[in-house]
Amino acid sequence: MAGRREGRFGTGLALFGEVVIVGALVAVLVLPVVTALPALAAGAAHLRRHLSGDSVRVADLLRDFVAACRALWAAGLAVTGIVLVLLWNLSLAQADVLPGAGGLLLVTPLMLLALGVVLLRAAAGWRPDGATAPALLRESAERAVRDPGGSVLLAFGWLMCAVFVWMLLPLALVAGGLLALAAIAVEQRLAARDQAAESDL
Repeated sequence: MAGRREGRFGTGLALFGEVVIVGALVAVLVLPVVTALPALAAGAAHLRRHLSGDSVRVADLLRDFVAACRALWAAGLAVTGIVLVLLWNLSLAQADVLPGAGGLLLVTPLMLLALGVVLLRAAAGWRPDGATAPALLRESAERAVRDPGGSVLLAFGWLMCAVFVWMLLPLALVAGGLLALAAIAVEQRLAARDQAAESDL
């Protein structure tokens, strides 16, 4: 029994270490801003390999990042543009220079959270030889609607990471790894649910 507990502790500690490494690398890779989606996709792929017992070299993560940038550059630009527009609308609403500013103050953060949920689902669903960027985003949006519980969990993940970074800025070095891990967990939860539903038929 003691050996089993030690094994679980070691496994959990190893996962925590990989989350920290992925968080630090993602924090660096997202600095150009437009690379946020490829960075999260590479981080999710790295953690997925760790959980399946495959190679977890940093070189593999960087190779995935390059591949994700090639495949998702258009989606990264689009997501960045949408986020900038929403933040601009939010700033105008806070300045009360737009009609219906109160409604915008309520709706815009929800739209940002919804976009963040789709972004995480796309990062978790990306594969080097998978769907094109438009198809990936479309499938991610469909999964977000089909799995509202998981989407709420991912939204809370964004909010919690925002609170952590607001409280202590250096925690930004871990946030990317936590978000990537949350995205993988939610997607695996949905896959297990779908598999159970198919077996019941």
